[in-house]
Amino acid sequence: MTVQAAPAVRPGLPRAGLTLGAAVLLVVPLLLGGYPLYLATEALCWAMAAAALDLLVGYLGLTPLGHIAMWGLGGYTAALLTRAGVPLALVLPAAALVATLYSALTAPLALRAGGIFFLMITLAFAQMMQALAEKWSAVTGGTDGLTFKSGLPDWGLYLTVLGALALTLFLLTRLTRSPFGRVLEAIRQNETRARALGYPVFAYKYGAVLIASAFIGLAGALGAYHRGIVTPTDLFWLQSAVLLIMVLLGGARSLWGPVIGAVLYTLLQALVSSHTDLWAGLVGLLLIALVLSGSGGLWALFARRRKA
Repeated sequence: MTVQAAPAVRPGLPRAGLTLGAAVLLVVPLLLGGYPLYLATEALCWAMAAAALDLLVGYLGLTPLGHIAMWGLGGYTAALLTRAGVPLALVLPAAALVATLYSALTAPLALRAGGIFFLMITLAFAQMMQALAEKWSAVTGGTDGLTFKSGLPDWGLYLTVLGALALTLFLLTRLTRSPFGRVLEAIRQNETRARALGYPVFAYKYGAVLIASAFIGLAGALGAYHRGIVTPTDLFWLQSAVLLIMVLLGGARSLWGPVIGAVLYTLLQALVSSHTDLWAGLVGLLLIALVLSGSGGLWALFARRRKA
């Protein structure tokens, strides 16, 4: 028997719009350089992590609050290996692997707990990793963190991040449209029914967590390269909440939605926070408006307007 799950929201972009968006992302930051290029690179790093998190939040229905641990571990792995002379081509897969191994060890307990306990256990593990980063100063540099350089020019790092984001979206899109993705959707809709049909629900959840962790770890490594430093703040739980807000702002279960949410959040933070400390309140009001309108995020709102 097969699971007949309702398809996730996958509104497509018009080809002309997709081409224009790709051209803007590729050309404009490179032409402007300086701070706009820095801001664009920052936004794309977060967009990559947000898209990966959406695999859990949107397609599987799991809400973690400790996923920033994978981001931070990816950053520390990048820092330590780069300072040891390891080339970028080897550092990035190593960062993804370390983040995956972390989840391979911690996810079973959180998944078996389930519900609100899943959220709290993932948060607890992330807090432990932050404390370890602060105390193990001989390796992590303590509260001062670790500084390092990618060896790439700014434009080269930007293109690397852009390419990594494109690859992430391509692979996650293929995954969510595969039989594996359809089973995740069925688990989200009715876990009991999926289990009754003979699907190993725990194995599918575990696999989804490991996949998301790998991409978040990779994004964390690129984010650390971009900033040139990694500190225990990169493991702070509030960063998990920020990443979750990006997903909800753009719209879960769409992959492109979290990308839009991450870009918008980063731009709002940069542009509005320089004028007022209430910028976070603006994001909160926008989220409230989206929830009350029942739009399911900016991407879903855009899709409905296209069909109207």
